[in-house]
Amino acid sequence: MRTSLLLSLVVSVAAGLPALAADDTCVACHRDVTPNIVLDWESSAHHGSGITCADCHGDGHSSAEDVGRVETVTAATCGTCHEDQLGQFSKGKHALAWAAYKAMPTTHALPMAMGPGMKGCGGCHKLGLKDEAEIAALKAQGSMFGHASCDACHTRHTFSVVEARQPQACQTCHMGFDHPQWEMWSSSKHGVRYLLKQNGTLPESTPAPTCQTCHMPDGNHEVRTAWGFLAVRLPLSEDPQWKADQITILQALGV
Repeated sequence: MRTSLLLSLVVSVAAGLPALAADDTCVACHRDVTPNIVLDWESSAHHGSGITCADCHGDGHSSAEDVGRVETVTAATCGTCHEDQLGQFSKGKHALAWAAYKAMPTTHALPMAMGPGMKGCGGCHKLGLKDEAEIAALKAQGSMFGHASCDACHTRHTFSVVEARQPQACQTCHMGFDHPQWEMWSSSKHGVRYLLKQNGTLPESTPAPTCQTCHMPDGNHEVRTAWGFLAVRLPLSEDPQWKADQITILQALGV
């Protein structure tokens, strides 16, 4: 009788416990294999919202023997939840970064590591959208990550909105002798004041525009170039305010 009662109690307790989820298995393994990825994910809004590994990577991979079955995360994967942001991004210049990279004849002479390997030019131009065939070809060459576009600014696996809102998120690519936007901004009054605000020298209330202030109004992921090159890039913007401002600058230039 006592044995039956004990067995009933064990069964009842077990029934009330959740089954070991697939993502518990992912975390248990990757805490040893890629511990920093797990730490990043655990500190992310995804983790807090119940977004699991399988939601983005699929559930085809369960051991070291079937790593090839992991689904490659792309911008379309992110767009499953972030539809508006993907739509905006797809209309912007960032989405064309990979096409621009391939259009340059010199890039085809680069070694794998400096191009498709996502270092050198490819390290930034990977931001551009790619189709499934391109991604498959890149993976076949050994390029296994960096195809999601979104993670260029929202670093995986934290995918932090706060990080992407900082000008340093842009610094990674927009710097150096051939595109020194970071150097120009950070040495301007805009940049100096913002960096002093970041380190606490100036109060949080200090007005100090960042890259995102001008190029991502209201968080628009199109990341538009506010003026083109001194506003002389044609055709004029369809946005009424931008068009009016461009006309003012063109008139000031004597056009």
